[in-house]
Amino acid sequence: MGLLPSSLKLILQFHKHLSFEGPVLSIGNQDIWANYEQLKTIFEEMGVRYCEPKEIARHTSYTFSSNEAINQLTDDFVHAKVFFEMLGLPDYCDIDKFVSDAPMHQHDMNMMIPQLFHDRFSLILDGGTIEHIFDIRQVMANILLALKVGGHVVHISSYSVDHGFYGISPTFFYDFYKANGFSDFSCFAMQVDFSDILSTYKNPQSIFEYQYGMPMKPYIESGKELLIFFVAKREKRYSNLMIPTQGIYGELREGNVQSTGDRDEVFVEKDNLSFLQKKANAIFNRFIGKTCPANNILRKWEI
Repeated sequence: MGLLPSSLKLILQFHKHLSFEGPVLSIGNQDIWANYEQLKTIFEEMGVRYCEPKEIARHTSYTFSSNEAINQLTDDFVHAKVFFEMLGLPDYCDIDKFVSDAPMHQHDMNMMIPQLFHDRFSLILDGGTIEHIFDIRQVMANILLALKVGGHVVHISSYSVDHGFYGISPTFFYDFYKANGFSDFSCFAMQVDFSDILSTYKNPQSIFEYQYGMPMKPYIESGKELLIFFVAKREKRYSNLMIPTQGIYGELREGNVQSTGDRDEVFVEKDNLSFLQKKANAIFNRFIGKTCPANNILRKWEI
């Protein structure tokens, strides 16, 4: 999928508020849809000072080299490490399964990452990779292994059908990271028309801020792919990956879970009908019944 100018601008916006630090790990060698001069313009537009990179490294993207039309357009597009060096984060590494994209470290993320990556990085970027990896539990475990306490993770994931193995909804990120010691969540949805992307990749894209549990259907534009941008900060480290319960169901059962040694026993309320009614009402309100007027959205704009 790579990072369009609009995606780069949103990352810069996150950086302005969160002050990302390195070292950086990119899951997948991300395609940067800009040359160096265009990147400088993007930084200036977003009000972010940039550092001069030691080298304006050219991309190593297989996608950009896959046919003549794309190759001509992207010939001077830069490598992702140039963007992060401009951001003041020169300590950069990317990891990818496929040698065709010339990753700095070749590894299949369906498998545990090597020990040398454990507790090493303060920023991890998933620029649209994890939905293409079958063992998503192992991918998330790898992120937990690699990210330092105090570091940030940034996801940009497709919500569309058949883009990858999975279309990842915001609740996946919220519930997983809440269960595993993260906080300071931010989530935005960007809508992109990829039908003529070679002509429109520079165009501003529509974005709205997502609030946990809000219905998204009223705001999804026909013919556009929905990209979920999610950022979280790690506050603590647990010895094992914690498996979350999806928030809506966890809230419904709150107060009905009792520890019984090595397992949890769920006690159903005496009034089963009451419990089922509450469950049905909550699901209806979240996914069907809410209209959530536009003024309830924190922010909606083009970038």
